[in-house]
Amino acid sequence: MKAAYLVSTSSSFEDDVWRAAAALGAVVDGPYAQYRDEQNHYLTIFGALDPRHAHDWRDDLAASPGLDDVPDLSTALAVSVECRWEDLFAAWIARLAARLPEAAWVVDGDGVVWPAAGVDPKTVRL
Repeated sequence: MKAAYLVSTSSSFEDDVWRAAAALGAVVDGPYAQYRDEQNHYLTIFGALDPRHAHDWRDDLAASPGLDDVPDLSTALAVSVECRWEDLFAAWIARLAARLPEAAWVVDGDGVVWPAAGVDPKTVRL
């Protein structure tokens, strides 16, 4: 399965993600949420990662095109988002980000940091 991380410095980030995901039609059950589209394509969000494993996504970050600098994510929390379809991922994460009360970013498989509302489905690496 292909995946990326959704991250934020908000202390209520995980709860905010579950509320936003449910509002967008995802099934939220405990520490995960799953959304299925009309083509039966889906994405799954897994609950906040143990901070001891932050090196999985925090090391060697690079700014995405159009992002001047990498934001300071040293205190950020992360959830993992699995999805096989980059177009579904980018569109749904943008909708989710619009419902979050604070800024969020995506860290893709190459360590590229994207504003969550502006992930390019053609160049993001899940």
